[in-house]
Parts: sequence; C-alpha cells; structure tokens
Amino acid sequence: MATVEYGSRGILGLLVPQANTTSEPEVNVLLGADLALLVGRLTSAAPDMRDRLEHYLQRIDSYIDTFGDAPLDALGFLITGSTYLLAHDDEDAFFARVAAARGYPVVSAGQAIRRALRAMGAKRIGLVSPYPGWLTERSMDYWKRAGMNIVAVEAPSSPGGFHDIYVMRGPAVLAAAQRLADKKPDVVLLTGAGMPTLGPMIALARAG
Repeated sequence: MATVEYGSRGILGLLVPQANTTSEPEVNVLLGADLALLVGRLTSAAPDMRDRLEHYLQRIDSYIDTFGDAPLDALGFLITGSTYLLAHDDEDAFFARVAAARGYPVVSAGQAIRRALRAMGAKRIGLVSPYPGWLTERSMDYWKRAGMNIVAVEAPSSPGGFHDIYVMRGPAVLAAAQRLADKKPDVVLLTGAGMPTLGPMIALARAG
C-alpha cells in the first residue's frame, strides 16, 4: 500500500535548470497514471552559462538534499549540457555513485537518450539544437562519441526574451526538424531540455 496519497506507482524526482519553464509541464504530460512528479531546481548565481553547467554537476548533492526524506523511487537530472564534456563511462560512473549513495536510480538526460538510441539501433541522427555555437559543438562531440553519425544540424528561430531556449515555440522547432527530412536520418534528436518538444514530436510522428 502506498505511504502517500499520490504516486501509488512511484514518486519521481526531477532536477531542472533554475529558469526552465518547459520540462516540468512536458514530463507531467508524459507520465502515466498514478506516478507523482516532484521537481527541484538546479540553481547557480554564475552569470556565464559555462560556469552554471559545471555547478549543476558539482553541487548535485545539495540539489538532491532539497527533496529531504521524500520517498523517491528514481531521480532524473534533466539537463544535457552539464554532461557533454564527460566521457560516457565517466558520466555513467558519476551517476551510479550518486544513485548508490541515495538508494534509488539517478539517471541523466544524456544517459537516457543514449539508451534510447541504442534500443532503436539508430546510427544517423539529425540534430535540432537551440544552443549557442559553443554548446552545439559540445553536443555534437558528445553524440559522435556515442557512435552517432550527425547528418545535419538545424537551429530553431527564437523571438528572444528572458532566455532564448525557453521562449522558443513549437512551430519553430517543428520547422527546424522538417528541414532535416531530406537527409534521411534514423532519428531526429530535439536536444536542449528547455526547448518545447511535445507538439513537434506529435506532428512529426503523424507525418511519418
């Protein structure tokens, strides 16, 4: 019998960057019935994104501590940029150590995507990247180390605002993905955890 009112099938923790307005609503839509989602924020006062991405890994224990003794069944680290510079074995070992200390699975976004790509047998990917150039380069290197052949990269347009990624809209992401179609990738990877993806994914799936 569940010990709490909600989440009879599991209570999932999620760590997202401090200003992310996209991931929590999208993950809530994707979760099945009777799964509860608790969200924590990855915070850093550093003005430079490079520094913030490093802080999110370096301070992960303090972020997890904000869940207190909530009975989490698993925790997701929903940002890819922080792990792009890590070798895959180092990333896997890092999150395995965190999981062992906490007593439940802790999985990064990068790990989850790599597992999905392996399960699908994907080798050729088209990348939709909302990042600045330097972070797109890191992303490309990360997927190449995973054995992926990147056939093309497209960037969605952004109207600009408090954060370029978080103010992007679905039609712009869909248009970027559609520009990859002629390259015949095995998978179109919509990277960037704050970019809206649900609407574009549904539209792409309906179009085959």
